[in-house]
Amino acid sequence: MASAALDFYLVLTGPRSAAASSRSTTRPRHIDASYLFSAADLLTQQRARDVKIGVASSVLQAQWQATEIFPVARTPLLSLTPVQKPAAAVR
Repeated sequence: MASAALDFYLVLTGPRSAAASSRSTTRPRHIDASYLFSAADLLTQQRARDVKIGVASSVLQAQWQATEIFPVARTPLLSLTPVQKPAAAVR
């Protein structure tokens, strides 16, 4: 799951679909939500829960909610602020 060089997992999720093969089909490029996990924190939490570490490891709903960055920014790992436009010159 995690390597020493890995800092974060960025997860982009799209529309839910049936658990079936998508072979020979197309799916729209649509992002419903995105999440930013700290690799070290996630690994620590998974080990504390005695979860098998690897592809498709179990992640709790609370972990998903705590790491959401889009559409609602909930995690302190990434703080997005609006771009400030320069003030117009006063004449």
